[in-house]
Amino acid sequence: MRNRIRTIAQWTVVLCGLGVLGWQFPALAAEAGRLGGELAHLSWIWFGVAIALSVASLVAYGELHRRLLLAGGVVLPVRTVQAINFAENALSTTLPAVGNAAGFAYAAVQLRKRGVDLALGTWSVVLCGVVATAVLALLGLAGAGGTGVMSPLLAGLLAAGLLITSCACWVVLVRSSALHRCLRGCARLVRAMPGRTTSWAKDPDAVARRLSDRIAMLRPSGRQWAAIVAFAALSWIVDYLSLCASVAALGHPVPWSTLVAGYLAVQGAIALQVFPGGAGLAEAGLLGVLLASGTPIAPALATVLVYRSINWLLLAALGWVVYGVQIHLSPDSGARHRVDDPVPHRIGG
Repeated sequence: MRNRIRTIAQWTVVLCGLGVLGWQFPALAAEAGRLGGELAHLSWIWFGVAIALSVASLVAYGELHRRLLLAGGVVLPVRTVQAINFAENALSTTLPAVGNAAGFAYAAVQLRKRGVDLALGTWSVVLCGVVATAVLALLGLAGAGGTGVMSPLLAGLLAAGLLITSCACWVVLVRSSALHRCLRGCARLVRAMPGRTTSWAKDPDAVARRLSDRIAMLRPSGRQWAAIVAFAALSWIVDYLSLCASVAALGHPVPWSTLVAGYLAVQGAIALQVFPGGAGLAEAGLLGVLLASGTPIAPALATVLVYRSINWLLLAALGWVVYGVQIHLSPDSGARHRVDDPVPHRIGG
């Protein structure tokens, strides 16, 4: 009975996700009908390149997660991490309101089923998103400086400030003494505020100990950090190239600086999490940038349609296929623990 209920719940989630995709499809199909003239000249070669680049972007993000797990001493097959990654992306970008939370929980649970310590699996999912976001911010500042949206000097100063802040936060996290001092200071501030005191503020030392134990499980070396940051950057760069390929598929040249601004507008709309996958806001942001640059309305609409159909709907559909397949598959035999891992943690059970 428990397995039956779990299966019903899983397929309910699948239907909800596919329902969102189905809800968006008629609108896109109607736009495609109105833009038939533009789409009639679509280059299928460039369209295929755009699809391949978009899929490669998601694969690079999955490899980023796998590298973080390797830094924690966990060895999982590439296909396992990628399957979790594709399904997590589908959950995050299509389920209304709870998409990100559902994707996070799904990834953590799937890793636990494969023998990864729950704390380590959870921390790896969190750190994966934080690293990717920080790298996107750095790339965005570089793009803004290179395209003239802001002065190169200001972009460089902001990037340096972000990099220094990120490194300082990591130093605080990995040094238990610094983490204890930081949490004690935060606890004093919280207790000084009127209203109900949170539970962690009553005993910051206990919280610091728990955080230190979890963070100690995942401390990448310098070489590992280089690979992790490289895959995070690769994921965003390849996704941007997918947008460029979508433009090339329609045959209407658009300046690369405009595409940089449009891409950042799309990612900003997705980050707001107002609607699943940035639906509506992402399309409006990209369309607004294209129109502001002087792109005619028909090619601009066609570009938005092609890119978002690939970047959002196609990747989400692939993820739901993976999710549906995984429902009927038993987990892999489990993660292997690297013998050279200096931080022991529980595997299996």
